[in-house]
Amino acid sequence: MEKSLLKQLKGQHPTSSWALWSEDFPEEGCAEENPSELFDYIHDRQEDLRPSIVLLSLNPSTSMPSDFQNFHSTDPKHRNDQFQEIIEENGLEGSYMTDLVEQTVQVDSGKVEPEDQDIENLLEQLQMLDQEQYYIICFLRPVFRALLDYFDAGFEELPHNIKSFSASEDGMRLNCYRVWFHANWGANQDKMPELHKQLSYLNEKVD
Repeated sequence: MEKSLLKQLKGQHPTSSWALWSEDFPEEGCAEENPSELFDYIHDRQEDLRPSIVLLSLNPSTSMPSDFQNFHSTDPKHRNDQFQEIIEENGLEGSYMTDLVEQTVQVDSGKVEPEDQDIENLLEQLQMLDQEQYYIICFLRPVFRALLDYFDAGFEELPHNIKSFSASEDGMRLNCYRVWFHANWGANQDKMPELHKQLSYLNEKVD
């Protein structure tokens, strides 16, 4: 992937990022603490990037990220190290990551309503990544539902409580999946074992 495209993504889409973390993350002094170091870390590992796999969450929760720092906060309250473990343990490292509603900072996801413009913004990112087929893994029900409604599609049930649908747009094949949210607290805590099964199952489908 060209460095110019990586710069374009991080410049135009503040929540864009990649599922790659340094060995020292989230310890003090890790590359994730410095935006330029994180960019160079990702750029130097272009062969590990898998742009056809998209990990899609709803919106930034406490602050607007930039420079690929989304999902890479070292602040313990974000628990991004737990997210890292989930992704790496299930073979999805290198995936593209972003939020559907990238301009709305809100900790309460119930107050965030995706609009058609948000989905068109996502499609713009996919066009930039230039893949014929995408596997979009949606965390949180509203993310999956927004895509489902936008494409006026029906869904099917897959193993491990995964919901799925496929659609085509501008020459791209979009395979969308709803999995449990990755935050390991509150109402989501009991779903973590099944989330591991969901992601492991999907990793086998996208290989």
